[in-house]
Amino acid sequence: MKKLLIFFIFLFSGISNASSSEFEWEQILKTDEGNIFFIDKNSINQKGDKIFFIKMHEYSDFNDYGEKSSIIHHEVDCKNLKFKYLTDFYFKLSMGEGEPSFVGNEESDWIEVKEDTILKVLVSYVCN
Repeated sequence: MKKLLIFFIFLFSGISNASSSEFEWEQILKTDEGNIFFIDKNSINQKGDKIFFIKMHEYSDFNDYGEKSSIIHHEVDCKNLKFKYLTDFYFKLSMGEGEPSFVGNEESDWIEVKEDTILKVLVSYVCN
């Protein structure tokens, strides 16, 4: 697992200099509040029974830290409907543009995907 995390850190370490236009974003969901969720279609990658993907969240308004968007790498267990946060990048600009204002690379524990949630929609998309 540690090798996998190191792989993702190296693979996505260039994201701080990458424009979100270098990804192939597909809008998956827009909430009534105006939050928009995208998945990079090129990032969907299956390894065994797990799927890895990159999500971008365009916030309807700036969050408490002055950020307008985030790009987050996820690992999904489709069989057991669980997911993990692998690496998080937060941006002051829309659509993941500019330099990240914060990078979190602490892998989360497995989190159950609950019905009627945004994550359920995203997980259903990558698992099908």
